[in-house]
Amino acid sequence: MRDITAVLGRSRLTGEALYTGKETSQVLLLTYMRSGSSLTGDILQHSPGAFYIYEPFRSLGHKNKSSYILNYANVVDYWDNVTSLLLLTYMRSGSSLAGDILQQAQESFYLYEPLHSVEKALVEFKHLSMATPDKSHRLPPLEFNSEAAEELYNWFTCDIPKLPNIALLDSFMKKGIKSAMMMDCYRNTVKNVGDISAALLLCAKQLKLVCLNSPFRIIKTIRLELSSVSYLLDRLPNLKIIHLVRDPRATLMSQSRMGQCSVTKGGQQGCTERFCKRLENDVLEEENILRKHQGRIMPVFYEDIASEPIKTSKKMYDFIGAEFTQSAEQYIFNITMAGLENDCAICTTRSNSTEHIDSWKTKMKLDFKNIVQNRCNYILRRYGYKIYTQDELVNMEVLNPKQI
Repeated sequence: MRDITAVLGRSRLTGEALYTGKETSQVLLLTYMRSGSSLTGDILQHSPGAFYIYEPFRSLGHKNKSSYILNYANVVDYWDNVTSLLLLTYMRSGSSLAGDILQQAQESFYLYEPLHSVEKALVEFKHLSMATPDKSHRLPPLEFNSEAAEELYNWFTCDIPKLPNIALLDSFMKKGIKSAMMMDCYRNTVKNVGDISAALLLCAKQLKLVCLNSPFRIIKTIRLELSSVSYLLDRLPNLKIIHLVRDPRATLMSQSRMGQCSVTKGGQQGCTERFCKRLENDVLEEENILRKHQGRIMPVFYEDIASEPIKTSKKMYDFIGAEFTQSAEQYIFNITMAGLENDCAICTTRSNSTEHIDSWKTKMKLDFKNIVQNRCNYILRRYGYKIYTQDELVNMEVLNPKQI
């Protein structure tokens, strides 16, 4: 017993990147199934001041293990060669599909709408504080755009223990191949340790290592204007932005189906005004970035992804310097062209993605089409979308009496 516990006073088995203080001893008990590890671990955890975790990587055993290899020696090398990508777009503009395509890149770390919970907390529920795993506790005033930009910075730099707890425990974390481990780790650690705060910190540190070992860090968001994040291009010299745009007529028809154009939200006129105004502001900011940061922002059109998914996906991979592998190509074919069932409103599989490009022409009411064409005229012309005459719009309406 004395020989075993004595190791706590004289051994540090972790590398420099994990060492947190001069008075801290960290021990990795590495062994094999049925070799007495449970007994040995139980002995060690009774040492005064010990914090013990039993098999923290158990939840990763059911996933692709190669995706989660924590190679500490390469962390610094990856940091020197990392590429960060922000996929910035709008509700119902094909972002779930585009994000899923991008996360198939080898060694990528993908986050699906990481600002979701923070937006609800600060905009809808107006929380009074923002607790994080590292115990920092920011009090009001808190403003969404500044908090969101700082959160993006922490995600891109893998400073995950500084992120809000509500962001780390958001159900959307499950939509990332690697980020999904956070929820698995948290549930198992709480079950084994019984300490919520300790579980959050431990799992945040584990996710940090996964992030650091990923040279491609990709975030998809519909919750910020381009002007709110463009300054990150100065803070993160390896950051690139894909600005994903869809025909405003198709986007607004789809948003209307999701309740965004209800009477309480200003009706069709109100939702059109909000969306087109935001898109106009983003277009101006996109042009500024193209001038100031050449090669760091790329506009991509949903229509190109839907009509030529393989070709457009390869362009996006080339933009961030990722290899377009055969497995990625096959996956993209399967979710866009293989005739699979459509998943759901915010999912990625489309039985035939080309069918979605022009569906607004026959499913959107004439009045709504006119509202969007008039208010979004600049955007339609700027991005080369066809503006139809009144006769052409009327002829479209005759094709389908069931319209929005």
